[in-house]
Amino acid sequence: MLDLRHLRALHAVVTTGSVRAAAAHLGYTPSAVSQHVTALERQTASVLLEPAGRGVRATAAGLLLSQHAASLLDGAAEAEAALAALAAGERGVLRMASFATAGGELVPRALAQTSSTLPGLRISLRVAERDDALTLLRRGDLDLAVIEDHENPTVSDSLVRRRLLTDPFRIVLPRGHRLARKRGIDLADTAEESWIRLACEIDCCLEATDAAFAQAGFMPDRAVEAHEYWPAQGFVAAGLGLALIPALALSVLHSGVAVRKLSGAAQPVRHAVAVTRQAVIDTAPVRTMIAALEAEAASYASG
Repeated sequence: MLDLRHLRALHAVVTTGSVRAAAAHLGYTPSAVSQHVTALERQTASVLLEPAGRGVRATAAGLLLSQHAASLLDGAAEAEAALAALAAGERGVLRMASFATAGGELVPRALAQTSSTLPGLRISLRVAERDDALTLLRRGDLDLAVIEDHENPTVSDSLVRRRLLTDPFRIVLPRGHRLARKRGIDLADTAEESWIRLACEIDCCLEATDAAFAQAGFMPDRAVEAHEYWPAQGFVAAGLGLALIPALALSVLHSGVAVRKLSGAAQPVRHAVAVTRQAVIDTAPVRTMIAALEAEAASYASG
């Protein structure tokens, strides 16, 4: 492999006509230029320069190599510029995933802010739940994911996590329900009620709500199943049961329901967490998107 530093020195000598002029052009000493050319001659087993009066001139091998050096140096400069643009977020793709309710609330304005800050960046977004998103991150298929979680470790193997906000579960009741008059409801007071089973609530979220019910002293009678949070509101409005739904999923409310906070100790929560890989956390696209997500989360929490 030819050393670009050696090629740069040779090309400068050939184009300027002397070692001294090449040194001035490159900001080297004449001795350093001569050493680079000598090293290149050893590497190629060729004489590249020969004396010509008070200067030097290129041999046929020197001219040939200098011509190729020009294109190689231009290519290297283009590669360096492209790499710098990629690191600065001026080109390339930021590959993201988000769980559904964060995708509706936190992510859109953060995407818009990042696109405004880095207009040359393309952003690819998919919906993925926690385990799938973490698998894709570890495999290198994603650069950043927003996941729901119930713990907040700062580092997990090669992944780095930044908590965005804490998302409490709310109790959703029919608007005319006897408990709807209260501002805060003790979960223990709902022990005799029917509940909606949420098929979208899996793993850690289901564990959190089950733990809240256990702390309240009962396990709910789940008579009806809803696959998503919005249909669950319809089931609640129809009087088929109550539901525990995260606040992020309640930005749009069914006209027939009331939403109340839980009082007492049985308060399940989940966390919205930005997760990325250590290898890309310092790149401009990831830094900019995390900052935008944090700003949007702070705005949501204060509102």
